[in-house]
Amino acid sequence: MKRVLAAIPVDARPAVRSQVREMVACSGWELRMPPKPLLGRLRTAGDRDALRHWLLEQAPQVDGFVISLDMLVYGGLVPSRFIEDEAQALLDRLKVLHQLRRQAPHKPIHAFAATMRISNNNVAEEEKPYWAEYGARLWSWSHHQDRAQQAARQDHAAQSLQEVRRLELEIPAAIRTDYLMTRQRNLQVTQHALEAVRAGVITRLVLPQDDTAEFGLNVAERRHLQREVQRLGVDDRVAIYAGADEVMHTLCARLVAQLERRDPLRIGLLPSDPQALSALRARYEDRPLGESVAAQITAVGARWVGESDEADVMLAVHTQGTEQGDWAMGIALSQRTGVSRAWVQALHDARDRGRVLALADVAYANGGDPDLLECGLPMPDAYAGWNTASNTLGSVLSQCVLGAGRLQDEPARRALSLRLLEDLLYQARLRQVLRAQVDESRCTPQTLLQTARDIVLPASRDFARAHGLSHCAADLSLPWGRSFEIDLQLEALA
Repeated sequence: MKRVLAAIPVDARPAVRSQVREMVACSGWELRMPPKPLLGRLRTAGDRDALRHWLLEQAPQVDGFVISLDMLVYGGLVPSRFIEDEAQALLDRLKVLHQLRRQAPHKPIHAFAATMRISNNNVAEEEKPYWAEYGARLWSWSHHQDRAQQAARQDHAAQSLQEVRRLELEIPAAIRTDYLMTRQRNLQVTQHALEAVRAGVITRLVLPQDDTAEFGLNVAERRHLQREVQRLGVDDRVAIYAGADEVMHTLCARLVAQLERRDPLRIGLLPSDPQALSALRARYEDRPLGESVAAQITAVGARWVGESDEADVMLAVHTQGTEQGDWAMGIALSQRTGVSRAWVQALHDARDRGRVLALADVAYANGGDPDLLECGLPMPDAYAGWNTASNTLGSVLSQCVLGAGRLQDEPARRALSLRLLEDLLYQARLRQVLRAQVDESRCTPQTLLQTARDIVLPASRDFARAHGLSHCAADLSLPWGRSFEIDLQLEALA
């Protein structure tokens, strides 16, 4: 009988729902998720009462659970930033975990809850309305409050205090108070989740740091949560690191490997620029890239073995210089170091020795490096290059764990085709073409969708054939009615 996990994703986007389900299928498992209409859409919260009932119904039928607390409590990651529920009403929604534990006393319950982000822009699409005018200043106010507390040099602390005072004259007190109260309410929910870990209700809890930076109120919360983890004695069951959208991938991979009682997958590392692992602080993250690599290896339950011949998988990490570009925000690379022949040869040598080759393409945020496949690299067994560095790292490592021993089978080759088509072709190339042709703020959703189809579908077939992929895009949709996310429906190439 096929083994089954039940999961509640953070929302209904393909990257955190259907794509994870397809990835889990590579391992021979079924990932059961609630019907899509229950998960809401962008600013519309999911149906939390229906999700509670769905979850309890799964208890006798599945082997384990992976649960987004953001969806279960707030109705999704985006609604968590602005939903108006009082703290006690939200805390009451956590009680379903205790019911689930009583119904499934010996089954693992893995859960995750993102520390609320603070975005550095004046875009209110995923925030409270006042973000449209005060978003960038709220980010600076947050940044300088924390920097004033943490700066090693007194002159830096004094500069930040001066900035805090200036910004508090510009940002209305009511907005600052509302923002702090929202953060405090959500932090209270997370603290109760930690208590559920101590009580044995939650087996493993991940607290990813969504869209963060070196300083900020969210970073101060992270330090507070780390102290709470130590105080409660749950550091062996709680992980806190940069990321968010990849956590469903990594927790499913870890849980499948755990339930199958596998030995940890051994990961070797082949960075294109070893110095970049410590020098590069990826966009939207609060730590050097090397720390994110280590955190994601641990997240999937794997073990790092350096460049040892003991490795089952060689993780190739591609960077360009010491700063990421960003395709979605139109930020070019500050320097192009190119791809060294020595690194390309090392990847070929690893392939010749029978190693599985996983490529984490983190030169850019929000898309891969379009030139990468033109440099003579061997085709990887697993690939990712989407959103943040941790999103990329976690998902490519999850592909390796879930596809272990089956990466040449059709489901895994389909998953590889999807990542290359979405991350390298769409995010890094065609999304910019689409945005140049259509003004999203003025066109109809139908026009945006049809233009996307006209641009992407023929290009995907050409790209797939040129690179020997097993699948191309037969159709597509735009899940949130905008160009940022895309949902490619694939078909096998003849």
